[in-house]
Amino acid sequence: MELFDALKAINVAQVGMVQGGRVPVSMEQILAWNPDIILSEYKRNLKTEGGLYEQISKDPVWKNISAVKNKKVYETPQYPYNWLSHPPSVNRILGIKWVANLFYPDVFFYDIRRETHEFYEVFYRKKLTEEEVDALLDRALPF
Repeated sequence: MELFDALKAINVAQVGMVQGGRVPVSMEQILAWNPDIILSEYKRNLKTEGGLYEQISKDPVWKNISAVKNKKVYETPQYPYNWLSHPPSVNRILGIKWVANLFYPDVFFYDIRRETHEFYEVFYRKKLTEEEVDALLDRALPF
């Protein structure tokens, strides 16, 4: 992902791409990777009702993974488009700031709430309420 390259971040999930962009991996593989940070996308399906973030927060099999132990599991904001992936959009600008804060908190000091308000006003001409920002960032900050 270009974002990880730009931030010099290491994606432990070095798996090949498939059509549609999603590669299934086993729980055993995730345990072996033992990621320090997990970024998930909300994708409702039959196996993970409520999305991966919710599954991670409730399923004890995840509890020994470094990211979960250290409360560094995040769900990518997605209104009106995903901040990191599909479809490619201006939301990636805000996504870079969001991820930079998460990955390098000693280097980047963005007030992501303020950045979100400003971004949506500039790019979407939408003045978000505090409640809308709360909903957008609900799972984008540590649980």
